Amino acid sequence: MMNLSIEEIIEKVKAANLKEFGVYHEDIVDKWHKIIASAADWEGDMALAAGLDNCDTDRMLLVLLKEDADKVISGMLLAAKVLGAKHLELHVPEGESELRASLGEKCADQNIEVVEGFINTRAFRGKAIHHIETMKALAEIAEGCYEPGTLTVIKRDGKMNTAVKTAFGTKIADMIGDVSDVKGVMIGTKLYDKATALEVVIDENLSVGNGVITLISDKQCIIAEAEKLLLKERQNGCGKCTFCREGLGQLHTMTKEITLGQGKASYLDMMKEIGEAMAFSTLCSVGQTGAQFTLDSMEKFANEYTDHIKKKKCTANVCSAFMSIYIDPNTCTGCEECADVCPVDAIEGKSGYIHMIDEFECTKCGKCISACDEEAIIQTTGRVPKLPTRLVKVGKFKKR
Repeated sequence: MMNLSIEEIIEKVKAANLKEFGVYHEDIVDKWHKIIASAADWEGDMALAAGLDNCDTDRMLLVLLKEDADKVISGMLLAAKVLGAKHLELHVPEGESELRASLGEKCADQNIEVVEGFINTRAFRGKAIHHIETMKALAEIAEGCYEPGTLTVIKRDGKMNTAVKTAFGTKIADMIGDVSDVKGVMIGTKLYDKATALEVVIDENLSVGNGVITLISDKQCIIAEAEKLLLKERQNGCGKCTFCREGLGQLHTMTKEITLGQGKASYLDMMKEIGEAMAFSTLCSVGQTGAQFTLDSMEKFANEYTDHIKKKKCTANVCSAFMSIYIDPNTCTGCEECADVCPVDAIEGKSGYIHMIDEFECTKCGKCISACDEEAIIQTTGRVPKLPTRLVKVGKFKKR
């Protein structure tokens, strides 16, 4: 395989129409030509780094290093030959020390440094950064065994199924099964509404990002999901790019306030402006894609933002700020079971007396609802009926 000339490698890659996997979806041969053409403008020898995209917090594609490390390494050596790279780095995410150690011996034999942590895009300006899936595909192209496709998993209710190679030409609709309760589909970092997503075809022209296809159900609040993703990206970022650090912080704060019923209509324009600025003002995929789900959700699920901000309700009945929990005085038996499980002592009552919930202390965790065999504890987004304001014996409460 390494006996191939540079011209032969380029011709094989061109014939396979190979594009970069992950976020930076561009033709590989064109990418190589650009890097070589601009090499004189940058100091130091040519270098090559391979790894996951910095924004990839699911890390599903690490399975390539765990199961096909030899192919990833071979692909790196082929790319280095084309580019004339003298320094090679293979990156694994922070916290993957065991994987780093397992790769150490194989990579040392090929003079490849294994690094635990982000790919430093500043240090690799003018140099080559490739996704590990691209490197595996490159090795297979050279061997003559490449089958066009990409590794994907379906993520439903927070759980991922087994990763499978999905052939190019496969429709999303044929991959995800039952969609009766699905309202949105996230492919990599991009969010689609259900109708659009079902028509999407996995092919060489579609960036599937980290390979994770996440199904958003009707029971999930799209804004709460955006808040979770923004928090995850904030925790994942290195903090060196101002637009990424500050942008993710401000977007997360405003999104959180919307879920808490404190959102303002003016937030929407600010969030759009910040998100769009982040996409072109940051140096790596954390900032460049960190706001994408939020921006897509604002466009495709605008009604949920309107409901939260103007109507003060959560469309999916998820955000606790818009809920009330009360004890039905006509059903309560004064058993004290709910008071026993309340973690913040927000329930007042004693045996034989109708219990009452202090709405200011209540965190709406729902533990009392599960503990009540009489189903006397009600969660609602509607109007709360007249309730006792002092302890009253069971069966003695009368509305006035």
